[in-house]
Amino acid sequence: MKITSCYVGLFGILLLPFFFGSCSKTEESKESKPKTTVIRLDIQRLDRAIANSENAQEIDSILQKHPEVLQAYFSVGTNRSLEIAKNFYSLFQNPALRKFYDQSQQEAFFGAQVLEKELQSAFQEIKNEFPQAKIPKIRTVFTGFGAIGNFKSEHLVVSDSLIIIGLDYFMGKKGLYLPQNVYDYQLRRLEPRALVGQILLLYSAYFNKHMAENATMLSDMIWYGKSYAFAKKMAPALADSLLFGYTQKELTESDMFQQEIWEHFIDQSLLYKQDEFTKAKYLGERPKTVEIGPACPGSIGRWLGWKIIDAYQTNHPQESLATVMAKPDANQLFQASGYRGKAKE
Repeated sequence: MKITSCYVGLFGILLLPFFFGSCSKTEESKESKPKTTVIRLDIQRLDRAIANSENAQEIDSILQKHPEVLQAYFSVGTNRSLEIAKNFYSLFQNPALRKFYDQSQQEAFFGAQVLEKELQSAFQEIKNEFPQAKIPKIRTVFTGFGAIGNFKSEHLVVSDSLIIIGLDYFMGKKGLYLPQNVYDYQLRRLEPRALVGQILLLYSAYFNKHMAENATMLSDMIWYGKSYAFAKKMAPALADSLLFGYTQKELTESDMFQQEIWEHFIDQSLLYKQDEFTKAKYLGERPKTVEIGPACPGSIGRWLGWKIIDAYQTNHPQESLATVMAKPDANQLFQASGYRGKAKE
């Protein structure tokens, strides 16, 4: 399904899926795979340029040079750039905001080229796996959670040609300030080191083929599962706790009790349910999936979809990630995975 852009609000860090040979031969094919030319990622830290500006006119000049940011992030044209620039300048004169921004420039957050290196590595992996992929421009902003007046602000704006990051939203629990109306279980995905993983989950939509008309629970689970497989491939060092937003205990117990989780889905005949209310209980943003048990983490259907895809990849090692992502038939992937609570030995 063609997606032109992906906008992420406070509670929508993931998209809805409808929105948008032998072992030796396998090794030989991997070894013979041509190397992709090293990409040169176009990332510009507009947050720094704006924060270091000496007046509103300098900020206006920056914004005028980046109309794509005005349009895609703030939903305005260049005719309102001076208004935004004046608000930005006033914002960075505020000592509390300046302290918050300065914290973001520490190495533990987004200083010392940490973010740039993480993004470069991830998108190089994408280019290696998907040579035809467009590598988007990346821009960063810092608005104090939209405290620059009556303009839209987002965690992330992601399209196949442009990614805009609101760094202030990804400061995590150690940030001096937290975004409003975000709960602890959501905040885990808003840690600084979780940022690249969340970008990858959204960007994966451009490779994740999906039969949108088949709006079953299983179809959506598989769609999420492929998104997780994509993110884990492109950022292998990323902790599962940051990718899934689960605590280590929740991850351990979900693995430990995955047979029981699976049996609940089967006993309740959930896989082919199509009503959105039922699907939201297992796929939507919730602290817990209480229908399974008081300790079962929320969005457990997304995690279970990843277990199915992980089983499929284990049983089909000859298939590249690009091949798996291009398979639109969720039921076919499920049947071929052999997953019935755990992968086949």
